[in-house]
Amino acid sequence: MAFQFGYPETKPVGTGGSGPLFSGKRCFVTGASSGIGFGLAQRLLERGAEVWISSRNESRIRAAYETLSALGPVHWAAIDVCDADAIAQYLDEMAASGPVDYVFANAGVSAAHSFEKTTRKEFDRVLEPNLYGVFNTDQAAIPHMLSQGYGHILNVSSMEGYFANGYHSAYITSKFAVFGLTESLRYEYADRNIRFSVICPGPVVSNIWGRDAEGNIHTERKAPPESLTEVQAADEILAGIEEERNIILVTDTARTSWQKLREAPASADRFAMHYTAANRAVAQYLEQQR
Repeated sequence: MAFQFGYPETKPVGTGGSGPLFSGKRCFVTGASSGIGFGLAQRLLERGAEVWISSRNESRIRAAYETLSALGPVHWAAIDVCDADAIAQYLDEMAASGPVDYVFANAGVSAAHSFEKTTRKEFDRVLEPNLYGVFNTDQAAIPHMLSQGYGHILNVSSMEGYFANGYHSAYITSKFAVFGLTESLRYEYADRNIRFSVICPGPVVSNIWGRDAEGNIHTERKAPPESLTEVQAADEILAGIEEERNIILVTDTARTSWQKLREAPASADRFAMHYTAANRAVAQYLEQQR
């Protein structure tokens, strides 16, 4: 069954990695040098897929390729998703040798700032990869999927793509936009056999916790203790695809926030204020480092 808007599965169900759906499929994953992107590439290869990966940092994506190549057929390129021409060229290369079955538009950055201290340039540094990177990836993939008559595009939003809190204004703006974009495209291409799903993770172990929008690493910033590992998150995402969900919630935290928003608004407010307090501490620390 296809889950409709507002009704994602709120339990972590699926085959747990034993299903045959991805065997022989050809998949493209952006932002695959670490975190969810790397976990997806690993799990897809382990389940028999051919995987094309990219990331903007050449040394990191090459290192990811060297690790992943032991698992199956994998191709790599150092590409910034903000470069629409480079993304299109890479997908053209992929399509020249076979179908483009799945595209995971995963690349993104995060930033914590007080809104009144956020410049337009800083705001754009988050929106460019998080929103326009998804735009570029989807636009490059759709012509190939229309030509072959099918395909599935999965855009990575966030728990913060439907659940707002403070001091993450640029990130939340980008992720709400990705959520809306994906739902719009799901309806627009439904009669042409191109599926769209939006992935909404909660906390997952990733470099995104320590890397700011400029690419600087802050080693003191760690993922929350309740975070899933990258492969646990990938397992939940692939299970969501197998269950034909259009909204794929990843982690218990994401599922809890979704339910609170709809069933207990006052509790959701308290939940959001808890995250706001944590974000404020990070924002104040980063502002002191400027």
